[in-house]
Amino acid sequence: MRKSTVSYLTMAAFAALTMAGATANDSAAQTRSTQAEKAPIQLKIMKPAKPPREPGRGAGKPSSKPRPGPDGQPDSGPDTPSQLANLVVIPFYNNPHGLPQGFPEHSYCKKNPAGGAPVQIKFWIRNAGGSDSGAFQWTPSFPNSGAAPAKIVANVPANGQVLITQGIPNGCYTPGFNATCQFSISLDDHDEVEEWSEANSVSNFCVGPAG
Repeated sequence: MRKSTVSYLTMAAFAALTMAGATANDSAAQTRSTQAEKAPIQLKIMKPAKPPREPGRGAGKPSSKPRPGPDGQPDSGPDTPSQLANLVVIPFYNNPHGLPQGFPEHSYCKKNPAGGAPVQIKFWIRNAGGSDSGAFQWTPSFPNSGAAPAKIVANVPANGQVLITQGIPNGCYTPGFNATCQFSISLDDHDEVEEWSEANSVSNFCVGPAG
């Protein structure tokens, strides 16, 4: 009887230990599962790479518009990228003798072959735009003598020019010491040309001999 009792007790103790171990394993597994569920999921968002920037349209392209040469053509004046016409007045002379403004060959005043005060002005009408001008009217004006008759130019091609020689009317020069003749030139009086800029009028003067 004692041996049976001991055996039963031993078996009962072994069963209790086995059940305790299984319960402990189940508890640990459940704890790990709970921690895994509670752990936040971290996602790393990758931004797509930006494509390389292409150079702007027309970048680095040199201007194809020619410049006037030194062979008597005007060597200065506004250039415009516009496709419209752009009429401007350019003086014929570039003051080769270093004289004061208004003297012969300073800018507009042509030297009188007979001596004395200049009797003509000389200039270019230039089209600094990208389209032909078509026909237009221009008017020279001399305040001391009134306006001269208006003139018609048939056409000035894009980036081209026409040479104008205009006579100075009698009575333009003021009397006295260093007489002066004021004048102005107005292009496209009737706005017949569609232009990039309407600033196409100039004023200047010629100086007569002293005395």
